[in-house]
Amino acid sequence: MTAFTNIGLYSPKQAERLTGVEADKIRRWLMPARSSKGPLWQPEPQALGAEDTLSFKDLLELRAVAQFRRHNVSLPVIREALHVLRDYLQRDYPLINPQLSTDGKKVFLKVLEESGETAITDLVKRQNVFHDVISPSLKAGIEFDAAGYPIRWQPDPEDTSVVIDPRFAFGKPIVLPSHMPTATLAQAAKVEGSAADAARAYDVTQEEVERAVKFEERILSGALLH
Repeated sequence: MTAFTNIGLYSPKQAERLTGVEADKIRRWLMPARSSKGPLWQPEPQALGAEDTLSFKDLLELRAVAQFRRHNVSLPVIREALHVLRDYLQRDYPLINPQLSTDGKKVFLKVLEESGETAITDLVKRQNVFHDVISPSLKAGIEFDAAGYPIRWQPDPEDTSVVIDPRFAFGKPIVLPSHMPTATLAQAAKVEGSAADAARAYDVTQEEVERAVKFEERILSGALLH
């Protein structure tokens, strides 16, 4: 398990819960055995030998791809754009690169000048993609390190104390300041019969349990998936 420390680990079903992308679709997009044209990219854990598993960066890149798809950008266009942008930006996971998120139109236009790729042309023509997806929603709630790599995500705009951080709980949602998984506290509240009893059982505040319960309810209802 040492090789997977600090990268986060998510099954397709867990990724579906957090991104709203169906698990079967995730497998078609990213799992070699299920993808007729090859995966959009090789997920980080699979490169380390863990099949059918995604990392924190995979999760955020998947979320970005899903936002493009919700704006009717076709998968072939996304596939080609990913390929061109990886080469141009010289890094994996280009859709969650702050350079792209901050000024996506400028970056795409620069790539277009150098590559002439049809996918980039199509994206440049679709002004709504830049306005509605790239800036600012692709980086909404994401904290980056000095090198521009994502290190933490706040998945719920209504509660910034619930975070996903690959350094804790294998990247499952946690509540601050205790860093306890929200699913654990929500289940404890159900079993113990109240948030107060769950708080005593896990030595956290009642407020943390209540926030964890609210987050889990919002995830289950689909309120965070847009």
